[in-house]
Amino acid sequence: GGWGDERLSVTECTATGNGTNGIFVELQREAWPPPRGISITGCHVTDNRFGISDWGAQGLVVSACTITGNHQVGFDVSSRGTATVGGRGGLVTGCLIDLNVGDGVAIGGTPGPYTVQGNRISGNGGHGYRVHDIGCAEPVTAQEVVIEGNGIRDNALDGVRLDGATCDAFVVGNRIRNNGRRAAPAACGGGPNVRYTALSMIDQGAAWLPDGHRGKILTAGDETAVVTANSGTGLMLAPVRPGASSAWAGDPPAGGTPYRLPDPPSTRAGITVNATAVSPTLRANRSWDNQQTRSQTHGLWITADGRCTDGRVVDNDLEGNAVGAARFDTAPAEGLWERNHGLPARRGDGPTPAPIGQPATGPSGPGSSGC
Repeated sequence: GGWGDERLSVTECTATGNGTNGIFVELQREAWPPPRGISITGCHVTDNRFGISDWGAQGLVVSACTITGNHQVGFDVSSRGTATVGGRGGLVTGCLIDLNVGDGVAIGGTPGPYTVQGNRISGNGGHGYRVHDIGCAEPVTAQEVVIEGNGIRDNALDGVRLDGATCDAFVVGNRIRNNGRRAAPAACGGGPNVRYTALSMIDQGAAWLPDGHRGKILTAGDETAVVTANSGTGLMLAPVRPGASSAWAGDPPAGGTPYRLPDPPSTRAGITVNATAVSPTLRANRSWDNQQTRSQTHGLWITADGRCTDGRVVDNDLEGNAVGAARFDTAPAEGLWERNHGLPARRGDGPTPAPIGQPATGPSGPGSSGC
């Protein structure tokens, strides 16, 4: 910041193993104009704490990048920088945001707008796309965040989650499927079937749901590690920090060390509203699960803390999930709800019966393990 138009292009670079950010732009002083004219194109960003971060730019363009295997977030917008000013007006397009340990995309501390369009957001260990409140002294409402035309699939938790306040958000034309992969019940064990390596744990007596422990914290004795993927008998673990070659602070636990994996969340939706959303547009999204063992419990979920007011929710297909098309712990208020496959039509400000899904149980929810 400080110069206005900075006219900077970062092109075809590789950033790997960095302790904080792979590629990073920020505003240094709050009184300066946010930096404009920055583009990041064709880069490969992996094994950093944050992959690519916008902590205060204006109109950052990120395109055709591979953002994978980063530890906290793949692409991060926030006001964590020295000026505590969030990035705004940016565009993320045509990127592969895949297999990050935490969320794929996280948007927080920005007044907006911000557009995430035409990306593949898949296999991440948290949410696919998340708007959240990063704990600012004065919470910021994100205006006109746009999530359009993305393929959002196979993430461990929700596909799209609004955990922070938004106004005029647009969730349009996305394909949101097979999320909520963190669906396996709690597990525990130890003894002769259990062994540990630098980046894995094997229990020959297990029969886990493939990738059902993705993103969970494995506790082994006094040690912990984060699960990135699993087979029926093996857990793959994230390095303990960027650039490390082991998931453990020291040597791996001794063979036979008792371990525990926690229960999953009981509801894991394609689209979740968990904060105040004023005048959102949800249009022409398909939110479904086509796995043999479904893990995405609902197409749409408004939580007890969520508020959806004056929404335009039309032409969405919410059928084909593990439990139901939608779960409304808080009924939407006002707005237009029409032609949504799986939901009754709704217009105006009258009360609407809210379809309430039941928490998942058995192999796709808590309570079936005994651990």
